[in-house]
Amino acid sequence: MCPATESDQQSSDPLWGVLVGAYLGLLVAPLAVFGTVGLGIESAGLLYGVAVVAFAGVVGLGWLATARWDGTAVLLGATRARWLPAAIPVAYALGGFASVSATGVVGVLAFFGGLGAMVVGLVLGVMARTRHTVAVLDGVDIEREFRAGWPAPLRKRLALAVGAFTLITGACFVAGLLADWFALRLAGQLLLPLGVVTYTSTEERDYTVSPAGLEQRLPVARRLVGWDAFDGYSRTDDALVLHRPWLVDTRFALADLDDPEAVEDTIANYVSAA
Repeated sequence: MCPATESDQQSSDPLWGVLVGAYLGLLVAPLAVFGTVGLGIESAGLLYGVAVVAFAGVVGLGWLATARWDGTAVLLGATRARWLPAAIPVAYALGGFASVSATGVVGVLAFFGGLGAMVVGLVLGVMARTRHTVAVLDGVDIEREFRAGWPAPLRKRLALAVGAFTLITGACFVAGLLADWFALRLAGQLLLPLGVVTYTSTEERDYTVSPAGLEQRLPVARRLVGWDAFDGYSRTDDALVLHRPWLVDTRFALADLDDPEAVEDTIANYVSAA
């Protein structure tokens, strides 16, 4: 029996295939139920069976279609299109909710199927970005590794701002719920997690510096930012700051770095001082 080759190992990505299938299944199952209702079949048990069979079938087909396509996730992770799978179901979910009065259970399925697809699509985007990062850094020499977060005083100020933002968005959600105002309730739901996500991005992270760019390593994900994404760096009293046009700057607290001068010298090889 021949051992698995490196090519076979790279092309086999069952988790990616299953999640792609689940993503498509969440979108297709409500359509299958809609078609069944259109045929005049309204038995709850039969509609449930159609939804389950359609979902399972599409998951299997999605896995078969993608599990052996070498590089699919890597190619997607190289572009901003990796976030499209999370964005597309928004309209799907809104359409399902808007049609509940006319379509009944089909609209409910479309709404929750769209929400589920949004979550799975976000996971697919993170996975694609991670796989692209791994592929780009394969064989690249890492020049420096370190762990750092934002300076403590700045994190405290941000925590206050995030707390206020969370209270406002939470109030919007509750007000929309009590007043039965869908737009306000939806805005509160969608914006509520942003504050938490923003704050957690300031916590300590593991970083690597290489000619390919600055890599951020999380427990279950990796992200690579090319050096051309930065338009300079600066050093303040408490942090090294990599500046990004139109985006939040990347900050490394000096107190978190064992050798701030060495980290700065390495970064200076790729980014000019602002």
